[in-house]
Amino acid sequence: MQLNIKINLIVLLMLSLMACESDMKSYNSEASHANVALMEVADEEMMEVPVTKQLVSQSDQNTERKLIKEGAMSFQCEDVVKTKAEVDKIIKELGAYSSSEGQDSYGQNLNYHQTIRVPAEKFDALIQGLEKLAVKVESKDINTRDVTEEFIDLETRLKTKKELETRYLEILKQARSVEDVLSVEREIGNVRSEIESMEGRLNYIKNKVSFSTLNVNYYQLINPDFGFGSKLIASLSNGWENLLSFLIGIMNLWPFILLISGGTWFFIRWRRRSKAA
Repeated sequence: MQLNIKINLIVLLMLSLMACESDMKSYNSEASHANVALMEVADEEMMEVPVTKQLVSQSDQNTERKLIKEGAMSFQCEDVVKTKAEVDKIIKELGAYSSSEGQDSYGQNLNYHQTIRVPAEKFDALIQGLEKLAVKVESKDINTRDVTEEFIDLETRLKTKKELETRYLEILKQARSVEDVLSVEREIGNVRSEIESMEGRLNYIKNKVSFSTLNVNYYQLINPDFGFGSKLIASLSNGWENLLSFLIGIMNLWPFILLISGGTWFFIRWRRRSKAA
């Protein structure tokens, strides 16, 4: 009887060990599968750069050019206030807007400067409208920058990163150990950070391409040059004003003048009496 019990216990123990071994093999298999998947995704990331360059060269031939147009313009006007009103009118008609503006005076000039963002297709119309307001165009500088290659590269890399994110999320579902979960989540965080950075740069380029930028400065002469007759009259007027200012200054000093005069008189009188004695 005791022999039968011992045999049964041995059989149960062997079955338990076999079950544990099976579970361990299953767990190791799943963990190994997760690690292999991680390595495959890492290999795909290593291949991303050359693949992206190939796609850029292929897409670059069929994609509309992405151009950023920027410029600066300076001109003289008759009246800054009236010109400002006309500039604002042009801005409104073209669907543009002023991102910054300000006024200052320097020497004989009263200046007003604006940074205007205008739809790219209306940039030339803005230049032409401003030139009509000018008495004299001092300077005009226009620059066009081609960002097509950078734009396509960002789009391609962004697509690849989003695909990698999807793969990592699938691997995360297969991970069983805490170490694997943390490792996959760390990779997902890195990929999402890169995705956000690329999306931000893409949006910036799209905005710059859609709206061109023009820095414009216009000014009026506060004291324009006069002719000889006007200068002569101005000189006489200034001389008369200076004389009046001098007399007024003397009148302000009358107590000191009276005190000095009185002191001088008493000193001279005292000297004379001293000599007479």
